[in-house]
Amino acid sequence: MGRRWLRFFCSTCSLFFILPYFTLTVAASDHVLVLVVFLGVATLTSQLVYRVRIRTFEALNRGRQMETLNELSHALLSDVTLEEMLGTICDRLTRVLRADSCAILMPDRDDVLTVREARGPQPDSGDRNHRAIAEWVFEHRQPTGLGQQRGHPKFLHGVTTQILTAPAHSTLYVPIATLGRVIGVARVGHVADGRSYSADDQQVLLTFANHAALALERARLTDEATHIAVLARSDELKSALLSAVSHDLRTPLASIKASVTGLLQEDIVWSRADERDLLMAIDEETDRLTRIVSNLLDLTRIEAGVLKPQLEWNDIAELLDDVATRARASMPQHELVVDVQDDLPAIRFDYVEIAQVLVNLLENAARYSPPGTTIELAARGSIKEVGIELSIADRGIGIPLGEETRVFNTFYRIAARPNDIGTGIGLSICQGIVRAHGGEIWVERREGGGSIFRVLLPREPLAITERAVA
Repeated sequence: MGRRWLRFFCSTCSLFFILPYFTLTVAASDHVLVLVVFLGVATLTSQLVYRVRIRTFEALNRGRQMETLNELSHALLSDVTLEEMLGTICDRLTRVLRADSCAILMPDRDDVLTVREARGPQPDSGDRNHRAIAEWVFEHRQPTGLGQQRGHPKFLHGVTTQILTAPAHSTLYVPIATLGRVIGVARVGHVADGRSYSADDQQVLLTFANHAALALERARLTDEATHIAVLARSDELKSALLSAVSHDLRTPLASIKASVTGLLQEDIVWSRADERDLLMAIDEETDRLTRIVSNLLDLTRIEAGVLKPQLEWNDIAELLDDVATRARASMPQHELVVDVQDDLPAIRFDYVEIAQVLVNLLENAARYSPPGTTIELAARGSIKEVGIELSIADRGIGIPLGEETRVFNTFYRIAARPNDIGTGIGLSICQGIVRAHGGEIWVERREGGGSIFRVLLPREPLAITERAVA
């Protein structure tokens, strides 16, 4: 058999290299069959090799497409806001498709398509051709392209298969749409090397446009949710302010008004003792009114993130003595006991703000403690020697289990206190001031009833107080 194949090969070579040229003579009749089989096997092998090559090329191409889409989708997932996402879409499309320009057109408040984000040179804003194509794509939810034919632009319609039918495109337009609505139109300009966009480029662009639509819709919903949350927060603040105005502000104003009106009545002769009582009432209610307004202003500063303590070296014992003197005048129905550990070092803090924190906590303890009970104000060195711990302990109604953290939320009031007329901002202000010092504040349930609020002030708050409270 090997000899036959050798003779056949030699005879085939003689067709081209031996006189007479291009003449093939089959010496034996069985060689004809061998020739036919050889040609059939060669043809079949070439077809198989060609198909394998085509499949390999398609697989590599799909792999590149999947890698590109994965990169584009990952970039979209990393962004949150709408503006960041639009910028990412333009940047990635120009880089992946090697385009010289890209633009995202979205309807404005008047439903007119305008460029929201762009990269590279853009058509003239008055170019009706590009505007008409973008509006057509937006209206029909189909991609299209602007091709070049003999130097003139040619408008190429998209088809239902979502693949552009024309072979050459200098500019591509694709809708960015979800099932529910069209969000906008992506316009990709000329390829940097001058070639036309291939069908693979078009498919990548269309697929990415679908992914981008979902990402933009997510960003839009996130922005709307944030806006709604801000509005809800604003409404909550307004409600708290109205509550403060309706009661916390009205009560001291009414007392001041009554005292002043009484003193101004000429038909009444007041004794010096009565006049002093009325003047003291005016003084106390004015202080109370000042604290309420101060709390509201502090809340505004904390919410805006601009609260920065003025740090100075202060003595804790002096602070507690000062706070106790002021608190005893405002809570005469409670006994206040002060206990300060000996030899506490001086630390840096804002004297006025920390005094305000302690006054707020003491007033809060007095408000929810029965008359005649004792309130304890103490200062100790922290266990880990990282600062000084201040505590306010009472024998009031206590904090319900599970609400030890929520009581510091702005406007939060415990449901178990239906008669609570406070605005719910005192503890949140305390938390904001303490955190501005780099410290911590928390509350514990006290054995035997009541609560213990603890404030930890660090020895070295410098690294933390350089920033505003968030």
